[in-house]
Amino acid sequence: MRTLFLCTLILLAGTAPAQILLPSVPTWTSVELDYNGTGLDLGDVDGDGWLDLAVSNGNDITESPNFIYHNQAGELPTAATWVSDDARYSGHCQLADVDGDGYPEFMVANYIGADWTFGQVQLYDNATGVLATTPTWESPTDVHTFRAVFGDPDGDGDLDLAVATGEAYHGYQEANLVFFNEGGVLQSTAGWRSDVLDTCYDVKFADMDLDGDQDLLFLGGGAGVVSIYFNEGGTLATTPGWTTAGTDNGNTFDVDDLDGDGRPDLLVGYNTQLGGSGRFAIYLTDGGELPTTPTWTSDFHGYGSAVVCADMDRNGAVDLVTGGWWQPVRVYLNRGGGVFATEADWQSSASWSSVVENFALADLDRGDVVVHEHTAPGGGSGLVDLPRRHLQSVDAVFVDGVELSPAQYCVSLRDGWISLGETGAPGSEVSVSYQASAALDLAVSNWDDATYVFESDGLTASPDMPTVVVYALRAQPNPFNPQTAIHFRLREPVRHANLSVFDPRGRQVGQLLDGSLEAGEHIVPWSPMRLSSGVYLYRLSLDGAAVVGKVTLAR
Repeated sequence: MRTLFLCTLILLAGTAPAQILLPSVPTWTSVELDYNGTGLDLGDVDGDGWLDLAVSNGNDITESPNFIYHNQAGELPTAATWVSDDARYSGHCQLADVDGDGYPEFMVANYIGADWTFGQVQLYDNATGVLATTPTWESPTDVHTFRAVFGDPDGDGDLDLAVATGEAYHGYQEANLVFFNEGGVLQSTAGWRSDVLDTCYDVKFADMDLDGDQDLLFLGGGAGVVSIYFNEGGTLATTPGWTTAGTDNGNTFDVDDLDGDGRPDLLVGYNTQLGGSGRFAIYLTDGGELPTTPTWTSDFHGYGSAVVCADMDRNGAVDLVTGGWWQPVRVYLNRGGGVFATEADWQSSASWSSVVENFALADLDRGDVVVHEHTAPGGGSGLVDLPRRHLQSVDAVFVDGVELSPAQYCVSLRDGWISLGETGAPGSEVSVSYQASAALDLAVSNWDDATYVFESDGLTASPDMPTVVVYALRAQPNPFNPQTAIHFRLREPVRHANLSVFDPRGRQVGQLLDGSLEAGEHIVPWSPMRLSSGVYLYRLSLDGAAVVGKVTLAR
């Protein structure tokens, strides 16, 4: 019966027009101005189906609290709705489900202490949608760290924490670290330490050699070298197996398949403050090998900072989103095959130039969210790379038709991967139901102004645009008691639609809809009378295709 919930989504062929549907000035800004915003991430903190915005503050300027802006049915409040009790010199942050209960914790990398002493990584626990205001886990206070990130290098299905360490301005060279997760709890001491001492400002997990294990990448600050520590069978090397050539002042980097050859390429933002090119640079794989010198650099040079790879013109090719200090946001469009002009194709208004520190992308009002299903054939590892990044959610994971609990796998919404641990043994077929949108809103953090968002105009009705059956499928409210409603939008009419609800054992407990539907918005109420608290699945079948979602009844 579990296979009943595997969903498929029909896509009609077509190519999106090469245009960026973002306004040149932000459409949302926070009222908090003077906290030196740095870190930025999106995640569903309270479990209501809407992505919330997290911001970590302070940088190396002021001791500041951190903020969460809880998304209210597609609208972000302009004032923070959650504020941490403590105030630090915080760098970057991440929302991630560390304990496997389905709710993301909030991790903050604190760059320095008073008088440029050591910083610390902190974790705020999330108890069924309520985030603690004081840290519930802290790393030892013997590192400077501007950024930390979660991944699963040991392949056991839970999130481990990699910490980029060091401080370039005063020459503090330190070993990079990994704190492993055991049973949903981060260990108090590092279980991996690099042999190389460095000053690193960015870190990322990615399977660079496509062997099914997550490798670990660091970007040095003063020297600007990107280093890859390769992973063999769940064990990270302690010395790099690949580095970029020469020296530069690296700030931020990202990894994605820019040329469509199935292998990850490298994008780096360089900064001239400590010397160096100050350009945005691409290292494009050639014949399966990642070159050690750039294959493309931007005409722009200066205080380059945040970079991220994302499809901004909705044509299926990955573009470059870049920022700088006291600079507008710039987007370089992919002409196909990883070909980019050296001048930006789009940039925000010069009146909104700021000290850009980070980007986060998603569809905050869910206007164009689509439910997708991805199936990975048997024979692979427990690491599943999804076709998309910058996801809204991962709703269900099945191995050989059996649904896993959130404690049996871990996820990166930003990078679009799932790690299954032992449940993803070779030979198993893995199916994933996830939500994503082609209409990405762009959130920006910076330390000289408010946090702000450029909200996408949404998908156009162009005949060249890919057409999908259903958009913005969600239950609202979720969790609920006593009534909720299933919301969705159809781009075209369907001859036969069926909406049914099932309990965790696969038994149908309700049929909410059965018949034809016109295009447009639809809201179908559900008021269960005799059902107990728990998670239920709703299945929307549309002319043979089906999509699935989850809703929680809380009596």
